[in-house]
Amino acid sequence: MVSFVVSPMKLVSLGVMLIGTILSVSSEEMVGVWLGLELNLYGFLVIMNPDGHYSPEPCVKYFVVQSTGSILMLVGFVALMEQHVVSGLVMSSAGTVLKSGVFPLHSWVPSIIKNSSWLASGLMLTWQKVAPLVFLSMIMPSKGLWVVIVLMAGIGAAGGLNQNSVRVMSAYSSFVHTSWMLLGLTWSSVVFVGYFAVYSLSVGLFFYGCSMMNKTSMGGQISSAASGMGLLMLMGMPPFLGFLAKVLVFLMSGSVVIVACIMGSVISLKFYIDFFYSMVMKSSVDKNKAEFKIMWSMVIGANLAGGALILVSFI
Repeated sequence: MVSFVVSPMKLVSLGVMLIGTILSVSSEEMVGVWLGLELNLYGFLVIMNPDGHYSPEPCVKYFVVQSTGSILMLVGFVALMEQHVVSGLVMSSAGTVLKSGVFPLHSWVPSIIKNSSWLASGLMLTWQKVAPLVFLSMIMPSKGLWVVIVLMAGIGAAGGLNQNSVRVMSAYSSFVHTSWMLLGLTWSSVVFVGYFAVYSLSVGLFFYGCSMMNKTSMGGQISSAASGMGLLMLMGMPPFLGFLAKVLVFLMSGSVVIVACIMGSVISLKFYIDFFYSMVMKSSVDKNKAEFKIMWSMVIGANLAGGALILVSFI
């Protein structure tokens, strides 16, 4: 049996983080957006190192990066209130780009992800992107956003090649998926939510499996199944949900920018397949083959059922 102990501090911090993002996304005032991002930051800092067991370096780096982004955003908001529209939009966009970790202020993401815990890394690649990406899509002109999307797809695909660290590979993979999410967000918030949900599920399963590797024989089976399913979903291979999410963005998009996203995903298949081969094909053969096959049948069936449900919801 595996026991999970959740301290009240973790629960409170998680609640503050969630409330901060919801406040930032739902606020109609710029001050509300800034306040929500700050609440999210302080809640997440506790989750990054709740017990003091991990290195404080990623926490300090993340705090410095996010604080700098908040200052830039606040200065931009003040400039907008003083009717300095151009400078205000530039400062606000720069702060939001820095906080969300997209081009050209993206270099901090892999270094912080590499030294963070699995939980903090997963949240940083998923939930922490929601509010900055939504706000960025509202304040940045569409042409500038398309440039960001193209370059993020290229950087993520090229940067993930020849990476030995799973976390660093996932960070560069997130750049490619961020380009898909931004493109979906420019056309439909529903598509963005659907893609984000599938991506978050994929990262969660993949990171959970990686964190549970080599524990017990049954734990090894569960972790292998979870990691494999999460990785296949991140690849966007049919019949998994990641493929359907990309198809929905492709169908909704009316821009040639989608070509860059597709090319980024195709190139990133190289390091996905390399890791999948090393994780699954070279793993030791488990004694309980029947249980392992049943587990894989269940996860594939769950993906097919989820895909059918999403398709029905869009009809």
